[in-house]
Amino acid sequence: MRFNEGDLMVDHTVRLERMIENDQKRQKQTLYPTFGFIALFIVYFMTTEVLLLLPIILVGQFPMLYKSWHRMKLLLTFNDDVRYQQKVRSEFGLAVGNLVFLLLLITSSMLGWITLLTFIIVIIVGLITFVVLGVRIDRELKTIDPQHVTGIELSKVQRERKK
Repeated sequence: MRFNEGDLMVDHTVRLERMIENDQKRQKQTLYPTFGFIALFIVYFMTTEVLLLLPIILVGQFPMLYKSWHRMKLLLTFNDDVRYQQKVRSEFGLAVGNLVFLLLLITSSMLGWITLLTFIIVIIVGLITFVVLGVRIDRELKTIDPQHVTGIELSKVQRERKK
């Protein structure tokens, strides 16, 4: 469902509700597969005595990527503006970049190219960078489309509803 240009001024609440529904649906869809993947990794890596933390970090990224994909698909239905759509796609690209970043980092660590201290420092700096870039893209989306529901707004409403 696409909204017309005139609808953009009145649909912030509708967007918020659709995003909450989308998050709840994706959370339910990813819960059991995530536990299943983690259980398989635990069993596999316990029997092979390989460092367990790194694959679990990696496996934990797939549900996030799945949720990001569906968030992107939903956001693309809210506004046909080319700049808005590019920013939405770049937000998903950031999620893919996060996965690639972790893959490269974990591979480097397992191959012994970097030390554990370097690994920890790069993880912290990298993840902070990805979070800052995500917030920046969200703000730019809000600038392009004042009716855009930011991640902060969505989180706030979800927390309030849980109380």
